[in-house]
Order: sequence, then C-alpha cells, then structure tokens
Amino acid sequence: MFGKKPQIMKAILSVKEKKYLSPHFIRIILEGDINVFSDAKIGDNNKIIVPTNNKETFILPSLEKNNNSEKPIIRTYTTRNIDFLNKTLTIDFVAHGEDSPASKWAINAEKGHQLGVLMKSKPLYLDANWYLLVGDHTALPVISVMLEKLPKETKGKAIIEVHSPEDILELKKPVGFEIEWIFNKNPGKEQKLIDAFSSTPFPDCSKYIFVACEYKSAKQIREYSRNMEDTHLSSFQILSYWKYGQSEDSSAEERRKERIKN
Repeated sequence: MFGKKPQIMKAILSVKEKKYLSPHFIRIILEGDINVFSDAKIGDNNKIIVPTNNKETFILPSLEKNNNSEKPIIRTYTTRNIDFLNKTLTIDFVAHGEDSPASKWAINAEKGHQLGVLMKSKPLYLDANWYLLVGDHTALPVISVMLEKLPKETKGKAIIEVHSPEDILELKKPVGFEIEWIFNKNPGKEQKLIDAFSSTPFPDCSKYIFVACEYKSAKQIREYSRNMEDTHLSSFQILSYWKYGQSEDSSAEERRKERIKN
C-alpha cells in the first residue's frame, strides 16, 4: 500500500552533540555527508550499524551474505530530524542499560564517535479524519514526528507508554490531539497498552490506527483490532519493535511474520 520499493541511502556519520532528554532518552546529533540522504525525510526508518570499537576508524561493512565475515550489529531507529543546511541528522535512543549494543553505544557516545546509517524513505502515515497512535518507549520518536507532521487541524489521540513521569517529553501536536501517558517500569513483562487501547472510544469517521510496541502487546492489540466492527477504519499498522527477553536479531524473523499477517 506504500508503493514501490524505496532505495537505500547510506553513510558513516559522527557524533556532533549528545544530550539526555530524560532519564531513559538520549538525543544524538550526527554530522557528516548528510547530502547522501537527500531523498530522506524526518520520520523515516533508519538502520544504524553499531561499531564494535570506537577507537578505530569505522568502515561501513558489506551487507552481502558472507559466511567468512563477521555479521554487523544493525538496529532500527527513527530519523528524528534531518537538517541539510547544517548537515546534521538526529536520532533519539532509549537508554536501557549496556546489554543492548545500541543503548550501550549511545550511553558511551562521545563527540567524534562514528555510526553507520542506512535509510529508506516511505510515507509516514495515511490520510484519515481521526488518528490513534499507540506505542511504548521505543515508538516515542516516531510518534513524536507524526504529531509534528500531521496537519494542525487533525484530531486524534496518542497513547504512549514510558518508564515513569520523568520520561514525559513536551511534544508538539495538533490542538485537537489528546495525549495519554502510561507508566510501566517493567516494559514487556507487564502489558498495559492493550487496556488503554481497548478502552479508547472511536468516533464515527474515517480512522487511521498506528501501533508500535513490544511483541506480545502488539499481538494482543492486533487480535483485538480484528474483532472490531468498524466500517470507517481506513487502515491500520500494528508493528512489534522488540520482544521481551530477546535481542532484536533473534526475534526479527518472528516479528516479521507477524507483520505479514497484518
């Protein structure tokens, strides 16, 4: 439904600036050959390639299947901002300890540290009269961009789950948009989004639903959505960004199959 397959853009960028937005969110501003991403826009998914050693010059690894080469560490993030005038690209990271390669990299990132970035451009949302945007801490960057980019007269609701009130961010949004914050100190272990989703009243007009969260929560919301009798539901996207207890690599195939079922 989103048209032809987009082209991959890629470059090696370096850290220009780093700041904590909250206890669990780190903003990394990267600089470099941003013109490579001339067809990209704010909100696009990007694949970051995390270097294993920040002390060495980073070389963008080959993505071709090769049994003799070490598999690169690749994670998926949202392009929070791209500034062609100042040649910077911004990515917001969830800081959830050093067990995750990307989180570890962001926590320890210093000016000049390098990062591989690959990107495809695609539509951020579909047209509708009312929107419901649902996500946990991993989806906060993309939901933030959606709220900024939606027309100012747009009406809808965003349900966002974060660790604690300290992680609430001030978001730009259309005046007619409501934001409900949910707090969960055990994301993945406790499923709170489904209750908030199922208790949300839906207006009688064309609607677009976007959901991005942990695997089990996404699956429960998908099952609930399939039973909704709503002739005005124009479209919905339900994505699982991660799976509790598993790395992104080990859960990727299972989560991909769930997207295909959608």
